Amino acid sequence: MAMIEQDKADAIERLLARVALKDQGALEALYRLTAGKMNGIALKIVHDRDLANDILQETYLQIWHKAGEYRRDLGEPFTWMTSLLRYRTLDRLRSEKREQKRRDHEEVKALFPETGGPTPLGTLLEGDLQNRLGLCLNQLEHANRSAILLAYYHGHSREDIADQLEQPINTIKSWLRRGLARLSQCLAQ
Repeated sequence: MAMIEQDKADAIERLLARVALKDQGALEALYRLTAGKMNGIALKIVHDRDLANDILQETYLQIWHKAGEYRRDLGEPFTWMTSLLRYRTLDRLRSEKREQKRRDHEEVKALFPETGGPTPLGTLLEGDLQNRLGLCLNQLEHANRSAILLAYYHGHSREDIADQLEQPINTIKSWLRRGLARLSQCLAQ
């Protein structure tokens, strides 16, 4: 069994050497030989088939550009490839998390537009808005209200809220989305 693994590692190394020379056929052969396992690793990390496929394509593009950097004395060829995949996956997850925070921030800004500064009328209206906000929050279902307060008042991430409320992250996302929509409708009245 060890001999088969060694033969596979040698084959991957030879293909990487040819990919370093920009041999497209070698990249295609490398893909056929390793993509199934690489996709499984990406899927295990991101739990989303489409995202895993996107990351896999990006990783093979990175392999195309960096194949000349591979050195067998520093590690096995498949290990090198999976490290590229792992870093690409983690970068994508961080990027998506930043994008989601930006979108959440935009949603909150849309609900609570900034004013030019405190004026007597502005202070009165702000007090009225806070009263209306309190009333609207109290009209929400407990789960939606809790998720919104934890996210936007206490500054917790979706992951933290999911842990605190012992719910899946997708449930928390739904509660936040529905809660913000209902809150927005209530405040618009």
